[in-house]
Amino acid sequence: MTNFTHCVKLLTIMKISQIVDQAIHQSPFILEALDAGIINTSSLARYLQPEITRQIGEPVTQGAIMMAIKRLPISNNQQLEKSISNFMYQLGDITVRSSLSDFSFRNSTTLLQCQGKLLQYLEDHKNYFYSFCKGVYETTIICSEALTSKIQTIFKDEHMILSRTDLAAVSINLPSTNLDTYGVYYTILKKLAWKGINIVEVLSTSHEISLIISKSDVESVFSMIISLKRGNTSLS
Repeated sequence: MTNFTHCVKLLTIMKISQIVDQAIHQSPFILEALDAGIINTSSLARYLQPEITRQIGEPVTQGAIMMAIKRLPISNNQQLEKSISNFMYQLGDITVRSSLSDFSFRNSTTLLQCQGKLLQYLEDHKNYFYSFCKGVYETTIICSEALTSKIQTIFKDEHMILSRTDLAAVSINLPSTNLDTYGVYYTILKKLAWKGINIVEVLSTSHEISLIISKSDVESVFSMIISLKRGNTSLS
Protein backbone atom coordinates (compact mmCIF):
# COMPACT_ATOMS: atom_id res chain seq x y z
CA MET A 1 0.00 0.00 0.00
CA THR A 2 2.86 2.33 0.82
CA ASN A 3 4.54 1.65 -2.52
CA PHE A 4 1.24 2.17 -4.33
CA THR A 5 0.68 5.49 -2.58
CA HIS A 6 4.25 6.54 -3.41
CA CYS A 7 3.74 5.69 -7.09
CA VAL A 8 0.49 7.66 -7.20
CA LYS A 9 2.24 10.63 -5.62
CA LEU A 10 5.06 10.47 -8.19
CA LEU A 11 2.59 10.25 -11.06
CA THR A 12 0.71 13.27 -9.70
CA ILE A 13 3.95 15.27 -9.43
CA MET A 14 4.87 14.31 -13.00
CA LYS A 15 1.44 15.33 -14.25
CA ILE A 16 1.64 18.67 -12.42
CA SER A 17 5.06 19.31 -13.98
CA GLN A 18 3.69 18.44 -17.42
CA ILE A 19 0.69 20.74 -17.08
CA VAL A 20 2.85 23.60 -15.76
CA ASP A 21 5.28 23.13 -18.64
CA GLN A 22 2.45 23.23 -21.20
CA ALA A 23 0.79 26.25 -19.58
CA ILE A 24 3.96 28.31 -19.48
CA HIS A 25 5.14 27.37 -22.97
CA GLN A 26 1.81 28.58 -24.35
CA SER A 27 3.01 32.06 -23.39
CA PRO A 28 6.63 32.70 -24.43
CA PHE A 29 6.54 36.00 -22.53
CA ILE A 30 6.12 34.12 -19.25
CA LEU A 31 9.02 31.77 -20.00
CA GLU A 32 11.33 34.64 -20.89
CA ALA A 33 10.23 36.69 -17.91
CA LEU A 34 10.98 33.71 -15.66
CA ASP A 35 14.40 33.38 -17.26
CA ALA A 36 15.02 37.09 -16.67
CA GLY A 37 13.88 36.81 -13.06
CA ILE A 38 11.17 39.45 -13.38
CA ILE A 39 8.21 37.20 -12.47
CA ASN A 40 7.36 36.28 -8.89
CA THR A 41 7.21 32.46 -8.79
CA SER A 42 4.62 32.32 -5.99
CA SER A 43 2.34 34.75 -7.84
CA LEU A 44 2.64 32.68 -11.02
CA ALA A 45 1.86 29.51 -9.04
CA ARG A 46 -1.22 31.18 -7.56
CA TYR A 47 -2.32 32.24 -11.05
CA LEU A 48 -1.92 28.70 -12.44
CA GLN A 49 -3.42 26.93 -9.42
CA PRO A 50 -7.13 26.91 -10.46
CA GLU A 51 -6.44 25.48 -13.93
CA ILE A 52 -3.97 22.86 -12.67
CA THR A 53 -6.38 21.82 -9.92
CA ARG A 54 -9.11 21.44 -12.54
CA GLN A 55 -6.93 19.25 -14.77
CA ILE A 56 -5.59 17.11 -11.92
CA GLY A 57 -9.05 16.62 -10.46
CA GLU A 58 -8.04 17.31 -6.88
CA PRO A 59 -6.59 20.24 -4.88
CA VAL A 60 -2.99 21.13 -5.79
CA THR A 61 -0.92 23.28 -3.44
CA GLN A 62 0.95 26.40 -4.56
CA GLY A 63 4.11 24.79 -3.19
CA ALA A 64 3.80 21.84 -5.59
CA ILE A 65 3.28 24.20 -8.52
CA MET A 66 6.25 26.35 -7.48
CA MET A 67 8.47 23.27 -7.40
CA ALA A 68 7.29 22.34 -10.90
CA ILE A 69 8.05 25.86 -12.13
CA LYS A 70 11.56 25.75 -10.66
CA ARG A 71 12.22 22.45 -12.42
CA LEU A 72 11.42 23.92 -15.84
CA PRO A 73 14.36 23.58 -18.25
CA ILE A 74 15.33 27.04 -19.49
CA SER A 75 18.67 26.09 -21.04
CA ASN A 76 17.14 25.89 -24.52
CA ASN A 77 15.76 29.39 -24.11
CA GLN A 78 19.16 30.66 -22.98
CA GLN A 79 20.85 29.03 -25.98
CA LEU A 80 18.32 30.64 -28.30
CA GLU A 81 18.89 34.03 -26.67
CA LYS A 82 22.64 33.70 -27.25
CA SER A 83 22.16 32.67 -30.89
CA ILE A 84 19.72 35.52 -31.55
CA SER A 85 21.96 38.00 -29.74
CA ASN A 86 24.90 37.08 -32.00
CA PHE A 87 22.62 37.44 -35.03
CA MET A 88 21.39 40.88 -33.98
CA TYR A 89 24.95 42.20 -33.78
CA GLN A 90 25.06 41.67 -37.56
CA LEU A 91 21.94 43.67 -38.42
CA GLY A 92 22.56 46.03 -41.32
CA ASP A 93 21.28 49.49 -42.18
CA ILE A 94 18.05 50.84 -40.75
CA THR A 95 15.93 52.95 -43.10
CA VAL A 96 12.96 55.07 -42.07
CA ARG A 97 10.31 56.19 -44.54
CA SER A 98 7.60 58.54 -43.34
CA SER A 99 4.33 59.88 -44.78
CA LEU A 100 2.91 56.53 -45.85
CA SER A 101 -0.66 55.34 -46.39
CA ASP A 102 -2.27 51.91 -46.23
CA PHE A 103 -5.13 50.83 -48.54
CA SER A 104 -6.92 47.49 -48.46
CA PHE A 105 -9.20 46.40 -51.32
CA ARG A 106 -11.39 43.36 -51.70
CA ASN A 107 -9.97 41.04 -54.35
CA SER A 108 -11.82 41.17 -57.66
CA THR A 109 -11.40 40.21 -61.30
CA THR A 110 -10.40 43.77 -62.15
CA LEU A 111 -8.06 44.50 -59.26
CA LEU A 112 -4.95 43.25 -61.06
CA GLN A 113 -5.70 45.57 -63.96
CA CYS A 114 -5.80 48.49 -61.53
CA GLN A 115 -2.48 47.40 -60.05
CA GLY A 116 -1.05 47.28 -63.56
CA LYS A 117 -2.12 50.88 -64.18
CA LEU A 118 -0.54 51.97 -60.91
CA LEU A 119 2.73 50.17 -61.72
CA GLN A 120 2.76 51.80 -65.15
CA TYR A 121 2.41 55.20 -63.48
CA LEU A 122 5.18 54.37 -61.01
CA GLU A 123 7.59 53.59 -63.88
CA ASP A 124 7.87 57.36 -64.37
CA HIS A 125 7.73 58.18 -60.65
CA LYS A 126 10.38 55.98 -59.10
CA ASN A 127 10.87 58.04 -55.94
CA TYR A 128 7.62 56.84 -54.42
CA PHE A 129 7.50 54.02 -51.89
CA TYR A 130 5.02 51.22 -52.64
CA SER A 131 4.37 47.60 -51.77
CA PHE A 132 1.62 45.14 -52.68
CA CYS A 133 0.45 42.23 -50.52
CA LYS A 134 -2.23 39.92 -51.95
CA GLY A 135 -4.17 37.74 -49.54
CA VAL A 136 -6.91 35.23 -50.17
CA TYR A 137 -9.71 37.78 -49.90
CA GLU A 138 -8.06 41.19 -50.02
CA THR A 139 -5.03 43.07 -51.29
CA THR A 140 -3.15 45.73 -49.36
CA ILE A 141 -1.15 48.57 -50.86
CA ILE A 142 1.38 50.46 -48.74
CA CYS A 143 2.55 53.60 -50.48
CA SER A 144 3.68 57.21 -50.17
CA GLU A 145 0.86 59.52 -49.13
CA ALA A 146 1.53 61.55 -52.29
CA LEU A 147 0.02 58.64 -54.26
CA THR A 148 -3.31 58.83 -52.42
CA SER A 149 -5.23 60.76 -55.07
CA LYS A 150 -3.79 58.58 -57.86
CA ILE A 151 -4.86 55.39 -56.07
CA GLN A 152 -8.32 56.80 -55.38
CA THR A 153 -8.66 57.51 -59.09
CA ILE A 154 -7.31 54.21 -60.43
CA PHE A 155 -9.14 52.05 -57.86
CA LYS A 156 -12.36 54.12 -57.75
CA ASP A 157 -14.53 51.19 -58.87
CA GLU A 158 -12.97 48.72 -56.44
CA HIS A 159 -14.34 47.93 -52.97
CA MET A 160 -12.07 49.64 -50.43
CA ILE A 161 -12.11 47.84 -47.08
CA LEU A 162 -10.09 50.41 -45.18
CA SER A 163 -7.43 53.07 -45.49
CA ARG A 164 -4.99 54.60 -43.02
CA THR A 165 -2.64 57.55 -43.13
CA ASP A 166 0.13 58.98 -40.93
CA LEU A 167 2.16 55.78 -41.16
CA ALA A 168 5.87 55.11 -41.42
CA ALA A 169 8.09 52.19 -42.42
CA VAL A 170 11.18 51.13 -40.48
CA SER A 171 13.21 48.76 -42.70
CA ILE A 172 16.06 46.57 -41.47
CA ASN A 173 18.65 44.83 -43.61
CA LEU A 174 19.17 41.30 -42.30
CA PRO A 175 22.34 39.17 -42.44
CA SER A 176 22.54 36.37 -45.01
CA THR A 177 22.08 33.84 -42.17
CA ASN A 178 18.49 35.08 -41.72
CA LEU A 179 17.06 32.16 -43.70
CA ASP A 180 18.74 29.61 -41.42
CA THR A 181 18.20 31.30 -38.03
CA TYR A 182 14.92 30.72 -36.23
CA GLY A 183 13.39 33.20 -33.80
CA VAL A 184 14.56 36.37 -35.59
CA TYR A 185 11.16 37.87 -36.39
CA TYR A 186 9.75 36.65 -33.09
CA THR A 187 12.50 38.46 -31.17
CA ILE A 188 11.81 41.72 -32.99
CA LEU A 189 8.04 41.54 -32.73
CA LYS A 190 7.96 40.40 -29.08
CA LYS A 191 9.99 43.46 -28.04
CA LEU A 192 7.45 45.69 -29.77
CA ALA A 193 4.51 43.84 -28.19
CA TRP A 194 6.13 44.04 -24.75
CA LYS A 195 6.44 47.83 -25.16
CA GLY A 196 2.83 48.14 -26.38
CA ILE A 197 3.72 49.22 -29.93
CA ASN A 198 1.19 48.22 -32.58
CA ILE A 199 2.35 46.89 -35.95
CA VAL A 200 0.04 47.86 -38.80
CA GLU A 201 1.75 45.65 -41.40
CA VAL A 202 4.93 43.57 -41.74
CA LEU A 203 6.65 43.43 -45.13
CA SER A 204 9.54 41.06 -45.69
CA THR A 205 11.91 39.74 -48.33
CA SER A 206 14.73 37.23 -47.95
CA HIS A 207 17.08 39.72 -46.29
CA GLU A 208 14.89 42.65 -45.30
CA ILE A 209 11.98 43.30 -42.97
CA SER A 210 9.89 46.46 -42.95
CA LEU A 211 7.66 47.33 -40.02
CA ILE A 212 4.72 49.55 -40.91
CA ILE A 213 3.80 51.56 -37.84
CA SER A 214 2.15 54.79 -36.77
CA LYS A 215 4.51 57.71 -37.33
CA SER A 216 4.19 58.54 -33.62
CA ASP A 217 5.97 55.24 -32.81
CA VAL A 218 8.99 55.74 -35.09
CA GLU A 219 11.34 56.98 -32.36
CA SER A 220 10.47 54.08 -30.02
CA VAL A 221 10.86 51.46 -32.76
CA PHE A 222 14.14 52.91 -33.99
CA SER A 223 15.49 52.97 -30.42
CA MET A 224 14.40 49.35 -29.92
CA ILE A 225 16.21 48.19 -33.08
CA ILE A 226 19.39 50.00 -32.05
CA SER A 227 19.12 48.16 -28.73
CA LEU A 228 18.81 44.85 -30.61
CA LYS A 229 21.89 45.69 -32.68
CA ARG A 230 23.78 45.98 -29.41
CA GLY A 231 22.73 42.43 -28.54
CA ASN A 232 19.96 43.29 -26.07
CA THR A 233 17.32 40.67 -26.89
CA SER A 234 15.74 40.54 -23.43
CA LEU A 235 12.28 41.89 -22.66
CA SER A 236 13.68 44.83 -20.70
